[in-house]
Amino acid sequence: MRAGIRKKTYNLDGEMIERVRRLYDAKTDTEAIQKALRKAIDDREIEEALDRLLRTGRFRTVYR
Repeated sequence: MRAGIRKKTYNLDGEMIERVRRLYDAKTDTEAIQKALRKAIDDREIEEALDRLLRTGRFRTVYR
């Protein structure tokens, strides 16, 4: 699922981008940012799915 590519300009923390590049072994800043955004979206979708399961009672939280 690839949406249209748009060229945008943002003011971002260079050190943070460098950390993300190393974390995801990305070759470019753009690749690093895309991977980080994809991870954020995936994490949110997982959180929403777990919340739905908790609300329907088909999943329960267990504390040890």
